[in-house]
Amino acid sequence: MFWLLAWQPLSGGAWAQAVLTGAFAVNGKAAALTQVTASTGAPESGKPVTVLVFTTKSQGADPKAAFNALFNKYGNAIVAKVFADGNVYSVDLVHTALDSPNGTLQVFGVLKIEDFAIKGGEISGRLTSFGVHTARNDKWDVDITFKTKAP
Repeated sequence: MFWLLAWQPLSGGAWAQAVLTGAFAVNGKAAALTQVTASTGAPESGKPVTVLVFTTKSQGADPKAAFNALFNKYGNAIVAKVFADGNVYSVDLVHTALDSPNGTLQVFGVLKIEDFAIKGGEISGRLTSFGVHTARNDKWDVDITFKTKAP
């Protein structure tokens, strides 16, 4: 289990607290995700998309954080494309323990977001795989709760 409390400035002098707790593991090796950001992504199937980027290293103000996370710039990572209703379109898992040349795995229809909300300038929920799954001989599991500034 890990957690992160980070202060992010909002407009008008208000502050939002980014929170990230839970677990992400591949083949029994946990990834200590510490950062979460949200940005507006390209529409998928004609619907608006929010891109959530969970990483082990700071993304700073990188406008291409989702793209760069896929190439291990921020260590182990999860990049999730989510529709406005909270349905997950796709998820890219990036982990050093993945048995693939670039350490990535893209999954569709497996992860869900429970308690999804976009309100008060924040986006929050619980991204979960509801247990361990196997793909290409890799066993992986995601169960993280998050809150961060909405795009």
